[in-house]
Amino acid sequence: MSTKKIESKETAPGEYGDLFALLMKELKLFKRKFILSLRSVSTNEPQRYGLRYFERQHQAEVLRLFNEERFEELLSIPVGEVGRCATQLECRYIDSGKIVGLQVNEARPHENGRYVGLTPAKVFLDEEGEKLVHIAARINQKS
Repeated sequence: MSTKKIESKETAPGEYGDLFALLMKELKLFKRKFILSLRSVSTNEPQRYGLRYFERQHQAEVLRLFNEERFEELLSIPVGEVGRCATQLECRYIDSGKIVGLQVNEARPHENGRYVGLTPAKVFLDEEGEKLVHIAARINQKS
C-alpha cells in the first residue's frame, strides 16, 4: 500500500464513513483475535482506542482544526465531561504508529443514539502515522 493517508468517503451530506469500518472492513488493517482483541494484520500489535469529549460551543473549532490537521492545537481545546458531550474525537492506533486513525463524531440521542462522522475518518500509515502516534496516545480523556 503506497498511500500514506486514507480518508473515508462522504455517506450523506455532512456525514462520513466510520473509522472502525474503514480500518476493519475496507482496509482490513486489523483482525479479531480471541473475540475481543483487535490486532494489526501487519505487526500483530493490539489496537489502542481513545475518546476525547468536547462541549457544543467548541464544535466548530474542533472541526476546523481537525480538517486542517492541526492535531496538537486540537488537544489544547478544553474538554467536556466524559460521556456527557456529543462531539467526540476518536482515535484508533497501534503503539508503533504504523497505523493511526482519527475522526470527529457526534452522538445524536435525538436520532435513537446514532453516531455520525462529522469529518472523514483519516488513517495515517507508516511514517505519517509515526509522526502522529504521540498525539493519538494523548487523546484518551481521563474521567
